[in-house]
Amino acid sequence: MASLCNNSSTNSLKTPFTSSSTSLGSTPKPSQLFLHGKRNKAFKVSCKVTNTNGNQDETNSVDRRNVLLGLGGLYGVANAIPLAASAAPTPPPDLSSCSIARIDENQVVSYSCCAPKPDDMEKVPYYKFPSMTKLRVRQPAHEADEEYIAKYNLAVSKMRDLDKTQPDNPIGFKQQANIHCAYCNGAYRIGGKELQVHNSWLFFPFHRWYLYFYERIVGKLIDDPTFALPYWNWDHPKGMRFPAMYDREGTSLFDETRDQSHRNGTVIDLGFFGNEVETTQLQMMSNNLTLMYRQMVTNAPCPRMFFGGPYDLGSNVELPGTIENIPHGPVHIWSGTVSGSTLPNGAISNGENMGHFYSAGLDPVFFCHHSNVDRMWSEWKATGGKRTDITHKDWLNSEFFFYDENENPYRVKVRDCLDTKKMGYDYKPMATPWRNFKPLTKASAGKVNTSSIPPVSQVFPLAKLDKSISFSINRPTSSRTQQEKNAQEEMLTFNSIRYDNRGYIRFDVFLNVDNNVNANELDKAEFAGSYTSLPHVHRAGETNHIATVDFQLAITELLEDIGLEDEDTIAVTLVPKRGGEGISIENATISLADC
Repeated sequence: MASLCNNSSTNSLKTPFTSSSTSLGSTPKPSQLFLHGKRNKAFKVSCKVTNTNGNQDETNSVDRRNVLLGLGGLYGVANAIPLAASAAPTPPPDLSSCSIARIDENQVVSYSCCAPKPDDMEKVPYYKFPSMTKLRVRQPAHEADEEYIAKYNLAVSKMRDLDKTQPDNPIGFKQQANIHCAYCNGAYRIGGKELQVHNSWLFFPFHRWYLYFYERIVGKLIDDPTFALPYWNWDHPKGMRFPAMYDREGTSLFDETRDQSHRNGTVIDLGFFGNEVETTQLQMMSNNLTLMYRQMVTNAPCPRMFFGGPYDLGSNVELPGTIENIPHGPVHIWSGTVSGSTLPNGAISNGENMGHFYSAGLDPVFFCHHSNVDRMWSEWKATGGKRTDITHKDWLNSEFFFYDENENPYRVKVRDCLDTKKMGYDYKPMATPWRNFKPLTKASAGKVNTSSIPPVSQVFPLAKLDKSISFSINRPTSSRTQQEKNAQEEMLTFNSIRYDNRGYIRFDVFLNVDNNVNANELDKAEFAGSYTSLPHVHRAGETNHIATVDFQLAITELLEDIGLEDEDTIAVTLVPKRGGEGISIENATISLADC
């Protein structure tokens, strides 16, 4: 999927957002407030990157930092990047300036992704929710019965018919798919700056509104106002396979541009970044539940970590939230075709359809996937603690543009989509086993002998991460009290990671293991997180593709679980998963940071 990254401004806000609980005091740590490789695929993100000489490639670019966040990393990076980063309410797109969308630096989308333009954008009203007598209840796709599947197929068939008879009709299937293309592949500009709804706090509200109108259009076409979209229940073992209702050839819900090897009951890898993991189905499910726990609980204790950072129009800084990064992205990659393979029409694949932003909406399973992504928003808030919606006005007042089921244009605001029931829908409850899947099993017994491995000063700077490496590192303090832990997180930081960002990058981080650790088993207490970077698509003419980033992980909870709280020195192991030969790291440190 291609996305366009964003700039930061030199202005700052004193308080980017607040939550209902802003004082840590002596309350439990945020993450504890809930008690209880064979084949490669390409997935691309377009971005204006930092040049090593400090020059800027685009006149609209201000801050050239390339902030790419990995599994577990957003929680730490939030402390490295001021939460007072500049932002402003994002206005709806200027449809009069909608232009060509790009697939990559050399290819443009062959058709227009622009929505039909209203006669006068200034007169487009704000949307008001219609009256309702019954909530639309979204159900898991794996529980859908034949009657429901037939109704949904009929609706999508009618939408596809509109593509043939009324190609400019905004409720047609392709026009609905083009919404994602226009908002995500550089077609929309505001004040000359490209609009992007990924990699920031816009991700969740944009897609919630997008699905809201799509769902109402589907209901309208089959004359059923109670129709609700299904959700791909990939966070539960029963839903960790491609939904069967979308895999029936010859139906409107089927899409031939999917990875054929991931059909027929293959268990999904929620951390998929292009390489197949050779393991059992049971271990894959266990890995998936561990990832969900880390992304929903451990690494998302506050709004900033879950939703992502403030969006600065036209900027190049990526600040995605935990769920947008994983599993949202990997599910897209896992579902789409292998980049470089031959598509059914004879063209060379760019990851179509699900694996690229411009084409993702052309696969009906896109809406099923994002229905579950949206459900995670509700599940996250239900977890409690500081897990509340952002209250900053720049987020609440950001706007988008959509057509409703009656083909009427509307503006919508983020502030109006915070409560699904007020929007007229809810989710059928399903068990969430990941809530109780905190990894406690240890990969090794006892404490690794730190004197037997080289200290951090002898390992870094690291020229290339072409094999697993272990090092010992001193902590700033040990045996901290609960109050001290509540006030500050212990952060493991990797400084100045450099690599060519046109390729896949991933390495995993473990504590208290040596370089013989089984890195395919993530359901271990020692697993701290992963650094990941998707291939970035650059504009034509860009020549420098070297990214430089810092990566941080919060390790307070892990030190407790492993039993290392009283140790002055700990062992850290890095395991390259993809592109390690091109990764260099300047240094690694441990410090304390305010939550």
